[in-house]
Amino acid sequence: MLLVLLTALCCMPTRLTACDDTLVMLLTSTNPASEFSKSIRSFTNSLTVLGSALKNKPADSYDAEMNQVMDSWLEFSKKYMTSPPEEARNDRRWAEKTSETARFIGEIRKLVSNKNFGEAHDKVLDLSGRIGTFFESFGVSDEKQLFIKTSGNLTSLERFILSANYGEAASLTAELHKNLDEFKPLLPASFSSEISKTGTLIDGIAAGIIKKTDPTVLDASLQEVKAAFEALRSHILMFEWFPALNQPRQEN
Repeated sequence: MLLVLLTALCCMPTRLTACDDTLVMLLTSTNPASEFSKSIRSFTNSLTVLGSALKNKPADSYDAEMNQVMDSWLEFSKKYMTSPPEEARNDRRWAEKTSETARFIGEIRKLVSNKNFGEAHDKVLDLSGRIGTFFESFGVSDEKQLFIKTSGNLTSLERFILSANYGEAASLTAELHKNLDEFKPLLPASFSSEISKTGTLIDGIAAGIIKKTDPTVLDASLQEVKAAFEALRSHILMFEWFPALNQPRQEN
């Protein structure tokens, strides 16, 4: 778990991923060696690679990345398509979720084959935002439920910004402010400056949406917001794992 935290802290400034790999690592950290943990991480990682390639690496073909997604999903579905893992044995919607994911992958594959790369990236983001639903019955803590919700809102906001859907994007900036308010009581008062800066970043995006600023410019600002939220999340986890850090320091 410490390795997960350190990885998150080291990688945040440059991450431009389609889905929150670090969050998936956290959600599977109680049993990282299980077949389910390895399978879901492999799938989300391949989805990240495809999404990042579609967004940042112009090419004539993304067949290799698409095949990686399909192969990892095939491995996942062979084990869990209709039979959930032990952690999700009470999830009555499991089969529905896996079927929906398979449908998304089919649509993404068709878009990539037809070279509709922009739409394919949008669909990858949409699917990425739904990954958290696989953990609904895992009994995760309230804090991690908040992390899932915030990650989903950030991914959806990226999708709406890149497609210049300013109306939907505006509503999500309001949601992110609510998420930030929920982060506040989980952090010491000494983090008020970081919380304030994150709120300012969200306000900047909201103002840009009103002005219908170019999506590329807004997306760059959104990456800063993502990094800010992930930094706050990492500190929350640090205080959870190492409670002594949250004790007031003794003055010399």
